[in-house]
Amino acid sequence: MRVLVVASALIGLTTCPSIADIVPASTAAQLKNGRLEAAEQAFSALQSSFEQGRSTEFDLLDSYKVFYKEDAALAAALDEWIDAYPQSSYAYLARGVYYRKRGEERRGTNYVAKTPRADLAYMSSMFQKAKLDLAKSLQLNNRSYIAELHLLNIAQFEGDVLAARQALSNATDLLPSNFLARACYTVSLTPRWGGSYAQIDAFIARCRSQGVAEETLALLQAIKLEDQGHRAEELGRTEEAMAFYKRALPLSRSGGPRFRRDYLQDTMRFCRHYQFGGADCS
Repeated sequence: MRVLVVASALIGLTTCPSIADIVPASTAAQLKNGRLEAAEQAFSALQSSFEQGRSTEFDLLDSYKVFYKEDAALAAALDEWIDAYPQSSYAYLARGVYYRKRGEERRGTNYVAKTPRADLAYMSSMFQKAKLDLAKSLQLNNRSYIAELHLLNIAQFEGDVLAARQALSNATDLLPSNFLARACYTVSLTPRWGGSYAQIDAFIARCRSQGVAEETLALLQAIKLEDQGHRAEELGRTEEAMAFYKRALPLSRSGGPRFRRDYLQDTMRFCRHYQFGGADCS
């Protein structure tokens, strides 16, 4: 069994030391300038901080966002990092994240039928590269929660139910209190991704039986209601959509602005347009 890490799952919580002190915003620039050792040390320190419970899953997620932007020089630097540190789980993870974002951005969020075949083919090629790198990262460090989270994201886009379940299980072994993996899995169960609301209800019930915090369960329920509102909007049922959004908004309070920005975009759009929700509408 892999060693479990201890870290808070509270939304947006940043613990000491400052994550900016561990992985500075200039990390990508350092890599492109050949400062590979600095990147290796920074992400090694981040993983250690996470395993010690001093950094959160959000700190991990945000730190690897420096690899989200398409940049030929950065892609080359990631290759150089792996060449220089072939046993670095962080180098493979970083490149896996980079490839995953290339595929995700090309794919977009439209229904498959509305996505050009060329974009789907490009997504598949990038995801295959990402999965190889993420698997290698886990081979080198089987305590990499963030690698499992990115594999879960890929499984969502590919509609791979079994892979999504496995990644969720692995991520939860590593961080039993996690929110991000459970949220990603909930999104993967929505009808637009091939699931159903009954499956979401069953998943939330299972989380409750596992002792997941009620605040987290409320956030998962809000994700479901957001999607129900979105579907009602697509069908031109504005009042029905508003009813779902009004139910989602108060459930989001423990998540704060970050949760609403990341998971309740339609709810917030309605909230601002129709002026409901009071202080929550921010």
